[in-house]
Amino acid sequence: MALSLKKPFELSVLWLVVIAIIVVVAWFGFKVMSMEGDYTLDERIARVFGWGVNDASDGEPPESFSISSHADETTEEKTEKSALNLAPATSAPTNNCTVKYGNLMLINPNFTVEDEFIAARHNELISLNDTYGIHELNAWNGDNLLDAEAATHLNDMLTAYKADYPGHEIQTVSCFRSVGTSCGRLCMPTGASDHHTGMACDLVDAAYGTSLDTSTYEQHPDWQWLHNNSYKYGFINRFPDNWTGGPMSEPMNIDENGTTGLLETWHYRYVGVDFATDIATGKYNNGEYDSLEHYLKARELVTNLKEGKCD
Repeated sequence: MALSLKKPFELSVLWLVVIAIIVVVAWFGFKVMSMEGDYTLDERIARVFGWGVNDASDGEPPESFSISSHADETTEEKTEKSALNLAPATSAPTNNCTVKYGNLMLINPNFTVEDEFIAARHNELISLNDTYGIHELNAWNGDNLLDAEAATHLNDMLTAYKADYPGHEIQTVSCFRSVGTSCGRLCMPTGASDHHTGMACDLVDAAYGTSLDTSTYEQHPDWQWLHNNSYKYGFINRFPDNWTGGPMSEPMNIDENGTTGLLETWHYRYVGVDFATDIATGKYNNGEYDSLEHYLKARELVTNLKEGKCD
């Protein structure tokens, strides 16, 4: 039905609409022109509507992980901590609080994951063999699956090894595991293994033997090379010798300080170049190779290593 301006009610409504439009336009013009800062007209309009603007001063910042700050923090400390805003490396659900730390996620007997997490994580990984031609030496383990980002860095690292040792090649013995293993102190049950992260591999140059035996470390230039160079590619020796916590005959024990109770000279875990450099150079461990557990505790990313707590 056509609007008739002869009807008083309809005329009043029309005038109210016109007045409302004038008020909105006036408000918008005032907001645009009175905005402080050296902005173009397009930028002023965008900021009024919030298009593409991520300015904490205009409201609450988006929710993200951050470390509690202190009033006396230096600019360097604040910059360092802000760099730890990490997105989860996986979309797989879990009650493990460290999943929010992305590549720094911790899985051990105190920070476990569920069967559902392991199954979902499996679907997020890529084949090292199919993608980069990195072969799996242990037939029972099936395909050597790894996180895509970690896989790219692993390929770069193994390529560098071949350049330093012509005619030699590092291959995988085991990467992602869908279930745990029961081979004694060096193996973890389902839900407690670092191999569930999708960012860890056991690595070996078959020319020096394929047995994963810590007593043969001196006979393995491949493990020595990895220990000294892996951080440049974002990988760490996940269980270094200075964090074993005693003779390998003792039961595995992850204590509150970050001792792991393990020594695995072949097990390498991707965390990213910056974090790997911190860990390998002992930034928070007096210049000595760090454990991932101690590193997270020292950076206040976990509060209780024994009880699996982040805050």
